[in-house]
Amino acid sequence: MTAVAQFPQGIDHPLVTVRDHAVALEQYRKMGFSPSPVSYHPWGSVTSLMMFPSNFIELIGVDDPSKFGTNSVNGFCFGRQLGQFLDRGEEGVSLVALHSKNADDDHARLVESGLASQGRIDFRRRMMLPDGRHDEAVVSLALFIDPALPDASNFICHQHRPELIWVKGWQHHPNGANGILAVTYLADPAAMEARWRAIYGDAVRYEGDVLEADTRCGVLRAMDAATAAGEYPGIELPQIVEERPHAIAIKLNTTSLCDVRSILAHNAVPHVQVPGRVMVAPRAAGNVILEFVQTI
Repeated sequence: MTAVAQFPQGIDHPLVTVRDHAVALEQYRKMGFSPSPVSYHPWGSVTSLMMFPSNFIELIGVDDPSKFGTNSVNGFCFGRQLGQFLDRGEEGVSLVALHSKNADDDHARLVESGLASQGRIDFRRRMMLPDGRHDEAVVSLALFIDPALPDASNFICHQHRPELIWVKGWQHHPNGANGILAVTYLADPAAMEARWRAIYGDAVRYEGDVLEADTRCGVLRAMDAATAAGEYPGIELPQIVEERPHAIAIKLNTTSLCDVRSILAHNAVPHVQVPGRVMVAPRAAGNVILEFVQTI
């Protein structure tokens, strides 16, 4: 898979939000990922990244709830948002970040398109590079959390020092994963259509019963339960406490399905194989299906 350019509002990173970050991180290592070093946000969360050339998975948890309220805007606190997601008794994809190279312009455009926003956040995050040096990421976020779609909302993410995030030394994984192809939601497609059209316009269309938004850096997909059962045969779907639109799968490209199969089998990671696909069970991946395919 050739690296995809980063486009405005392309899939930047889904936040796989877990209760025990250290345990989940070890599970991701067993799946054949090489995570970035653990680092911390100022609002009390702990994070590590599965980096690819154009997007990444962020594995995130709550480290220190006493810091909730730091960098809050209009009463919204990012750390508290994650804590509330976990307090509902769930893990999984709590939000999906969309790429931005200009948070102010993108924020204004999306507000003009009709999306309600909680405002902007600017923050710094201390981090360690592969050579052991410490540096500081500088990030601007713009929040678009829909109370009716709390687990299917987004924020835009502008990395002012992208060279500290897209570190080539973090992009080589034994499982050959090199990019997110899609994030799939279990939802009535009609519930997602207006939101996605406000962001992506005519790039939103139906493929049969599935609504798809082509972000130009991965596809957002929405499908109902019957369609999802056929889409992910032989594997349980992520469990949630209260039924509402939520992400159920992240599709990843790999350079070698053979390597994926070998690593998962060697490390006894629960998974299902169907022709051309390997799917890791949600209980091993933070309550989301990780689906590996090999496009080339």
